[in-house]
Amino acid sequence: MEAFVLPKAELGSFVAKLKKDYEVVGPVAKGEKFVFAAIDDTEALRLDYDTTILPPTKKFIHMPGEVLFEFEGAVEKKKDVPEVGKRVLFGVHPCDLNGLLSLDKVFLETYPDPYYKARRENTAIVVLNCVAPCENGFCGSFNTGPEADYGFDLSLTDIGDKYVVVVGSEKGRELAAGLAAAADEDLVAGKKALRSCQHDMTRRISVGGDLGTFLHQNFDHPVWLELKEECLACGSCTTVCPTCYCFGVKDYVDLTLEKGERQRYWDSCMFYEFSRVALDHIFMPDRTARLKQRMYHKLAYYKQQFGVNGCVGCGRCVTACIKHIDPVDVVARIQSSPGPAKEVRLYKPPAKKVVPEINPWEPQKAVIKSIKQQTPDVRTYTFSFVDPKVQEAYTYDPGVFNLISVFGVGESAISISSCADVKGSFDHTIRAVGNVTNALAQLKEGDIVGIRGPFGFGWPVEEMKGKDVLLVAGGIGLAPLRPVIKYIQARRSEYGTFEILYGCRTPEGMLFTDEYDEWRRIPDTRLHLTVDFCPPGVEWGHSIGVVTTLFDKISVGKENTIVVTCGPDIMMKFVVLDLLKRGWSPEQIYVSLERRMSCGIKKCGNCQMGPVFVCQDGPVFRYADIMDIPGGVF
Repeated sequence: MEAFVLPKAELGSFVAKLKKDYEVVGPVAKGEKFVFAAIDDTEALRLDYDTTILPPTKKFIHMPGEVLFEFEGAVEKKKDVPEVGKRVLFGVHPCDLNGLLSLDKVFLETYPDPYYKARRENTAIVVLNCVAPCENGFCGSFNTGPEADYGFDLSLTDIGDKYVVVVGSEKGRELAAGLAAAADEDLVAGKKALRSCQHDMTRRISVGGDLGTFLHQNFDHPVWLELKEECLACGSCTTVCPTCYCFGVKDYVDLTLEKGERQRYWDSCMFYEFSRVALDHIFMPDRTARLKQRMYHKLAYYKQQFGVNGCVGCGRCVTACIKHIDPVDVVARIQSSPGPAKEVRLYKPPAKKVVPEINPWEPQKAVIKSIKQQTPDVRTYTFSFVDPKVQEAYTYDPGVFNLISVFGVGESAISISSCADVKGSFDHTIRAVGNVTNALAQLKEGDIVGIRGPFGFGWPVEEMKGKDVLLVAGGIGLAPLRPVIKYIQARRSEYGTFEILYGCRTPEGMLFTDEYDEWRRIPDTRLHLTVDFCPPGVEWGHSIGVVTTLFDKISVGKENTIVVTCGPDIMMKFVVLDLLKRGWSPEQIYVSLERRMSCGIKKCGNCQMGPVFVCQDGPVFRYADIMDIPGGVF
């Protein structure tokens, strides 16, 4: 360990020296509280602070709001990642450092965020180890305090009239240039101060085993209903949390209505609007569900998703909460009357790391080559990228999705509905139900949109080879499954019997009707159709009833068959339940869960369903892998 000492009398001159090459940001007083701000006067630096209102690592690196790119008309103007000046965050507590290390997992692993990355790489972290517990902190629960073990450039420990300064990186060694080496007695004094603080930390979460498993066993504990009556769902807890990263993305148009910006901003899973989708459907309308999602994400899901703690025990959520909801108290209340210990299956996300050559936020320009009316409110759009090189390199698997931008309105995640073998173009079959899809409905052939993608895991077409295939679709859910039909048709000898069951509300809502005869001509393929209701006077020669009424017509056996299904959640729920009741296994069934996929790259948090990121872990899932996630699938 390379260590130096910094006399407190020389702190001001040390910071002044740093200011010659860096912007120095540190704790300053704001009324009776503390915040991190640029240090113009070294006398304003307050290293005696307890906890700042906002975590500095999140405030200055995952910023509350920023511009992703600008656009003019239907054209996105590429935005270079802004140059970031060198900065030192001075006096960061260990809990906040660990919060930053957790955010790094979100923003720097798969699809690295270039804006976060630029700020992170240009920021030096000087940690201030804690020598006294803060009022609401419980960092000892997660080994995130009082001392930082790694991840810093320099760390400081107060030993009275000076600080012990430990080097944590080459950058830190440069910052410490000129300091005197620490003596053995200085190091001993530093360790003694940290041990004393550790001893005085009495607030802890401890369940005598894995916290995530314990919480999964108590997902339906009565305490959650009690907390519902206490929680105001104001979002204060998520705003001040060092590891909460959820954000929204929105297009802002200037007064000329000709140009604007796409911006992102901090959002919160505690807000009622957070899980709103088209047609005003809310996935988490109940406050209990939102509170549990937030609490479980901090204490259980984060570790499943990223392998690091989602809570660092800083205690800000307790301080900010008007009702004083305290994770330490919540876990203690559960421990006082826990549910029965039972085996739980913790969801494990698929391993996937993507590092694209381009900014993952930048859409590529695509032209609408043709539009085909499917139903009164559904159209199939054929797109091609404007840049031939982009189109030539574009490949995708059946079941994945793109994000389509109408600049000035926003972007929407839409599954690809064309055959993956077609190279010159690709299709999206879209129902006009929301802001973006209604804007798309106003466009015409030759108009330009933005496309990001493809994203996600698709249908298991390789696993299906050599097996029978049962395809069950409802309404617009046939669009993501059409690529499976095309894929099997092009490789017919590689698959067994193919059975297609498709249901709609009325005959008028049926998609791809001009392709049914072609599908029926595919060897060893059967197509069964049904509608919930047939209006008087409409000719319909097929079944009447929901799609599960067709299950008595299934001819493929259960022994060697893969089931793929997509449609409204309520439809898929009863499809799965009916199949399980008939003896099919969860391992055979694949579902597509297109829940509010917003960013597409596992960053914004909008599509989270328990520990699952639908946009990157899915949207296609083997039902056996997700059937036990807390709160259920449908």
